[in-house]
Amino acid sequence: MPLSFDTTYKDLDSKLYSGVKPKDIDNPEMLLLNEELCDDLGLHKEDLNSRILSGQELLEEPIAQAYAGHQFGRYTVLGDGRAMILGEHVHDGSRYDIQLKGSGRTPYSRRGDGNATVSSVLREYIYSYAMQNLSVKTSRSLAVIETGGSVRRRRIEPGAILVRVMRSHIRYGTFQYVASQAPEELEEFTDYVIDRHYPHLNDKDGKYVDFFGEVMRSSIDMVVDWMRVGFIHGVMNTDNMSIDGETFDYGPCAFVNYYDEDAVFSSVDKRGRYSFGNQKPILKWNLGRFAESLNPLFQESSHAFAELEAKLDDFEEIFDAKYDSMMRKKLGIKSDGGEEIVNEFLDWLRESRADYTNTFLELETPGCFDDPVYSSEDFKHIRNELAGIGLDKKVMKKTNPRYIPRNYLIEEALNEYLEKGDLSKFEELLNVLKDPYGSKDPNSQFQQPPSEEFDSEYTTYCNT
Repeated sequence: MPLSFDTTYKDLDSKLYSGVKPKDIDNPEMLLLNEELCDDLGLHKEDLNSRILSGQELLEEPIAQAYAGHQFGRYTVLGDGRAMILGEHVHDGSRYDIQLKGSGRTPYSRRGDGNATVSSVLREYIYSYAMQNLSVKTSRSLAVIETGGSVRRRRIEPGAILVRVMRSHIRYGTFQYVASQAPEELEEFTDYVIDRHYPHLNDKDGKYVDFFGEVMRSSIDMVVDWMRVGFIHGVMNTDNMSIDGETFDYGPCAFVNYYDEDAVFSSVDKRGRYSFGNQKPILKWNLGRFAESLNPLFQESSHAFAELEAKLDDFEEIFDAKYDSMMRKKLGIKSDGGEEIVNEFLDWLRESRADYTNTFLELETPGCFDDPVYSSEDFKHIRNELAGIGLDKKVMKKTNPRYIPRNYLIEEALNEYLEKGDLSKFEELLNVLKDPYGSKDPNSQFQQPPSEEFDSEYTTYCNT
């Protein structure tokens, strides 16, 4: 089956998007195609080629979405500066945005060139692939297309386009844009989003309050899953927060190796606003801005808006309950309780700075890793305490990945392609991350953390 478009976003007010055309590319070349995603979308790879997936052969006019956002706390009116939606693909009753990233300038590009480097595109491809297989709700990458041109960022690289797939690219910042730039459209737009993502709310009284609650819960689920696998998004601006709880915009992201709640790898996060341990309070702050954008819907009912504020007041309790449940599963605790040992374990992690991923594997199967930190009396004490109430291997194996995208391995794979045009390391990583929970060689190179010196100096970039 080829792409089957039915783009309902175009039925909304034209203030919310602009018609666009992808840049002309003489000889686009397919570098990667995600065949598993093709199957999930009901697509036949034979019906897809580099010209279709780079927007050189159009099924309809693409659009770039307008949105706003708080970027590092500062409100800005934005939009798709280097991205455009080819269309909404429909398969088995589900709807998916097919978006090109790096496909040229749009009316929202400002000073940007609308392009993307091949390393940034490959980075998003592998991170989204890993997150999908880590069971974290995420955007997905359908293909990487090389454009044949060059792009200057920190260095000159080949240009590329990422073909990204999401349930939609509607974000907190889209609501902020509508509320500030087209407030007369807010009710119709909110109804559209509810019908698209939360249709079970359509016939309910107080559906806008319940809509906020659903978005909050889906976002909490997403961030708790980030914490479960040690993921740092790196740029949790409100324009990067999906209304459906999908992780997306893998820019200056990374994974924690040595446990550190203050860990920041982003070159633009100078004050640690989006550090690993700060993702919970930032999510609450972002939800507060989302709630403000919904305020005009309640102008005739202060009581209803008070109900929405009450939903936000429940954030801490809901997040903490989900986080605690997640952490008990990581420790193999099947029954209720265990708060004291969970807190003791987290204190030990903070003090020891042990490898976050491997520590749970060592708890599950002692002797996996030759690391002095696991020979300490404190660690042995915690494991002995857990032996009475946790360490259920069946629970732990479903919750704790054996493999994550180790930052230094990602860099090695990207550099090999940039320097030699060789994707073998990249493809080897994809193969490992296809089954990150599978029991393989416990001493595999893919489970080894980098040197602490590497982590202390490692920096990721937005590449915009």
